[in-house]
Amino acid sequence: MKRTLSILTALLTLSSALPTWAGMVDTYGIGSRATSMGGAVSAAPSPAFAPYYNPAGLSRAESTTMSAGVLTTTPDIEIDDYSVPGISSDLATPSDFSDDTGTLFVPHLGVAMPLTDRLAAGVALYAPWGMHVTWDKNPATNPGAHNNYEAYYQRVSITPALSYKVNEKLALGAGVSLGRSETGADFIHLEHKLPFEAELTDDFNVSCNIGALYQATDRFSMGLTYRSRTDGDFDGDLKMQGIKIAEVTLDYDHPEQVQAGLAYRFGAQKGLLVEADATWTRWSINDTQSQYVTYTQNLPGRDPKVAGTTEPMIVPRDWDDTTKYSIGMEWTVNPTVTLRGGYVWDPTPVPDESLDFIWPDGDKHIFSLGAGFTFGAFTIDIAASYADIPSKRTINGESQALNPSYGDAPVSLVADGTVLNLGTTLSYRF
Repeated sequence: MKRTLSILTALLTLSSALPTWAGMVDTYGIGSRATSMGGAVSAAPSPAFAPYYNPAGLSRAESTTMSAGVLTTTPDIEIDDYSVPGISSDLATPSDFSDDTGTLFVPHLGVAMPLTDRLAAGVALYAPWGMHVTWDKNPATNPGAHNNYEAYYQRVSITPALSYKVNEKLALGAGVSLGRSETGADFIHLEHKLPFEAELTDDFNVSCNIGALYQATDRFSMGLTYRSRTDGDFDGDLKMQGIKIAEVTLDYDHPEQVQAGLAYRFGAQKGLLVEADATWTRWSINDTQSQYVTYTQNLPGRDPKVAGTTEPMIVPRDWDDTTKYSIGMEWTVNPTVTLRGGYVWDPTPVPDESLDFIWPDGDKHIFSLGAGFTFGAFTIDIAASYADIPSKRTINGESQALNPSYGDAPVSLVADGTVLNLGTTLSYRF
């Protein structure tokens, strides 16, 4: 018991120290097993990460288990034929460029333990939302820098959870996610020709995860999970060339989700697990990005700012609710080796009318593979997934999130991209 308490204390301490980033708006899997199965695990979750995928899945823990790992994410975003007519000859001439993001790291940790025959507990540390994209900040080679040359958005949360086995078939579970969120955006002001940086934080926010797991037969199970909306109240500073010029507040919530899954075990030894999931996300809660800027010093220019005045900066988003479909397979070859695969169709919530360099997202096909290797009390899981945008996005002046960066001149571009994810998770059963 003392060992278990020490593990929980370590997780709570780490929650305020770990850097976590994902490649785009949503997670590519929390834990390598989930990554390799396309996130289709709500009806058969790994106990250590059940606090996120389905808290009722903690009931599957046969002994205390600790898991820790990292997912690396490498986005590759290509912009072609970028032009802004009517501003200057440089901006009017179409140009091609790509992001400079490189590889990002997303750690994850989790613990699950049975308390009684019916009651189980767990805690997980993860990033349910996140993205971080960087570009060349020189407008001569990247004219998109006038909109943004670096943008990030993330939530890190720690979720303690409990599950209760109502009977041999039905388990219920719930967890409270205690989180911290950060967002920021840097750009080169078109008029001032200087870098502006905004860094905002929401130091504490709360949401809940609720789940049910029904084992209809020894082969067939069903899972249902609700992840609640998180109220995001951000505040921070706006700086010009490193000097604070304003204070900024932003109300921007993390959306709620409902995930449902069906899992079936095939074969005489029930060694082949196939699961299909659907995840609905209510992105439409953020129809606008409402920021309020209070200037702390005068800012000259064609549109001068006066210290002490507050200016609303409203960016229309009009995001769409989405339903993501995923299928995952897991084949237990023998007690040592397990093979996995998955596929996801993930439609973007971002319409053409609000596509910009903060949210460079698109519809995605995601293909994944993975394996698990068990040696005594240790298991190591590995995963790889590849996200591809099947159709290039073409913008011809309709983005109300891009045009204001150029005095409302119409921005045209063609965007394409991929994301490569590689993950590993090490688990130990006490």
